[in-house]
Amino acid sequence: MGIEELRVGGSVKLRGPIKAGRIDVGGSLHVDGDLEVEALKIGGAASVTGNLRAAEVVVGGSIKAKAIKVDVIKVGGEAEAEKIVAREVVVGKKSRVRGEINACKVTVEKDAEVDKVVGYEVVLRRGSEANRVEAYKVVVEEDAEVRELVYVESAEVDEEADVKKVSRVESVNLELKCA
Repeated sequence: MGIEELRVGGSVKLRGPIKAGRIDVGGSLHVDGDLEVEALKIGGAASVTGNLRAAEVVVGGSIKAKAIKVDVIKVGGEAEAEKIVAREVVVGKKSRVRGEINACKVTVEKDAEVDKVVGYEVVLRRGSEANRVEAYKVVVEEDAEVRELVYVESAEVDEEADVKKVSRVESVNLELKCA
């Protein structure tokens, strides 16, 4: 099915695979199967039982998908997927991402939470939390918490940060080519 533009104010259920240009979700969207979209903006809730592929995703509410492959994703609410593969990921202030993030550039803003990040450049802002971070270059600001930090090139860790375990390795398992 091909959709040029879809605005969801109430509740919509679709059977995939779906190809769309732009989708704005103010209410709730459920896609049974895969969703491929240019731009997806979520103010409410969206769930995709299959894989989500997009150029840009902006989450103000919540998104749940099996896997998310996107150029840029900005999470200002909650995102859940087994794996999010992107060029750039911004986890906004007080937001949460469940699952693994695999990206060239990852910024985890103030008081945000992530499970696992594998990236080229990763910045954890004040008060953010991560279970595991694997990166070529990483910055951990004051009051950030990281259970396990693995890096290749550089790790700038503020003395007021709480990093339980740090180790340096030869490389990390990054799915993308980042320059």
